[in-house]
Amino acid sequence: MTQAAYTLATIDQFVLFGDSITQQCFSQNSTFAFGAALADTYARKLDVVNRGLSGYNTMQALRALPLCIPKPEQAKVRFLLIFFGMNDARIRGSPGGPDQSTSVDEYRRYIRYMANHPSVRAHKDVRIILVTTPPIDERKALLADQEKYPDLCPVLRRAAISTAIYAQAMRTLGQELGIPVLDIYTAMLARSGHGRETTPIPGSLEAPKNPTLQSYLTDGLHFSGEGYRLLFGQLMALIERTWSDQMPARIPIRLPLWDLEPSWKVDGDRNPPPWQDSDAVVVTGILEALLSDLQRVT
Repeated sequence: MTQAAYTLATIDQFVLFGDSITQQCFSQNSTFAFGAALADTYARKLDVVNRGLSGYNTMQALRALPLCIPKPEQAKVRFLLIFFGMNDARIRGSPGGPDQSTSVDEYRRYIRYMANHPSVRAHKDVRIILVTTPPIDERKALLADQEKYPDLCPVLRRAAISTAIYAQAMRTLGQELGIPVLDIYTAMLARSGHGRETTPIPGSLEAPKNPTLQSYLTDGLHFSGEGYRLLFGQLMALIERTWSDQMPARIPIRLPLWDLEPSWKVDGDRNPPPWQDSDAVVVTGILEALLSDLQRVT
């Protein structure tokens, strides 16, 4: 592979690493697809890569991480979003498939290992974002489980109190590691008219039914289009606060605009020098150009 071809093939990546909520984030069954919106926003600037692993808890995800993160010579990871916890927070010993639960201490330990994994740290200046567990709605979750597992007695497999505990664990860990935390738990509660200290816990069977909270969750657990829309808004707000230079409008596009003449000039050189992002001023006759470099000669 020539250097020019290598450069073209390796646009920096925005890796989404999570469980089924992440895996489904490009789904066209939703009124708003978070992953597709992110890919559209960063089109020709960053490649958005879906590494959602349905059903995985953090122990399984940690083992899979080296297969989900490219090596630096393959592609550079600029952003890594880590979004696990809903399976870890499952009620221990609850029926319906293998037990996915992990203790809060294990959960924190595994997330810490992910953030410091050699496969992640091999990438220079990777920007890590941790996402809290969201709230759940026990009524919708119970109904969905009864439909999925009709032979099981009506018993909760996930509880509102558990997701609240794991969300707090992620907040604390983010502070310890100095890593930004996207607190989707608090954001959903706030827009449902509640705070983290509300009792009984919103979404629990003991609390009144909350139509706004329910509107964010299709089955009490997974996100609806409105849930993904809120996640997208919170993510972009976090990037603006933390890395304003990484907002889409401030990142140069890869490949020139169609109407920028310098990028299409023919200079007669059939063997142009390899494209180098760092020090080239202008490239003529090659498509692997950055808008910022083209602007230097316009």
